[in-house]
Amino acid sequence: MTYKEFANIIKNKRENLFITQKEFALKIPTKPLTYYRIENGIQEPTFYQLQQICILLDIDFTEIVLKK
Repeated sequence: MTYKEFANIIKNKRENLFITQKEFALKIPTKPLTYYRIENGIQEPTFYQLQQICILLDIDFTEIVLKK
């Protein structure tokens, strides 16, 4: 899975929960600008950020990591 594909998935899931990027960034926790870059496929998340995003959005972490 490319980071652009992952970015689209997390954006859709976050929007379905009616959470702003800023609110979500604080839950990870990370800076809002960093989360903006992750969600738009500009920046790769760290392992910790990826793990937190998957937990908060109920995404199977192993599916994301192992998907090609």
